Amino acid sequence: MVVDVQKLSDALRRSSPEAELRRDLERLIGARRQEIDEAVQSGKSYWLRIPDGRQIRISRRIQIPEAKPI
Repeated sequence: MVVDVQKLSDALRRSSPEAELRRDLERLIGARRQEIDEAVQSGKSYWLRIPDGRQIRISRRIQIPEAKPI
């Protein structure tokens, strides 16, 4: 059996679980962009369920003040 390693690695790279998850997240976030922006601007978190059942919380990043020297 002859295998073109370059074609095989390219195919695996295109269909990796990480790439599929990234595309799913981009699609879901793009479809709900307005809802997400409104929730974050009002100081709330937005929970997004991704196709594999996990949930992602999207919220505003909290700025931690720098520590003062003692």
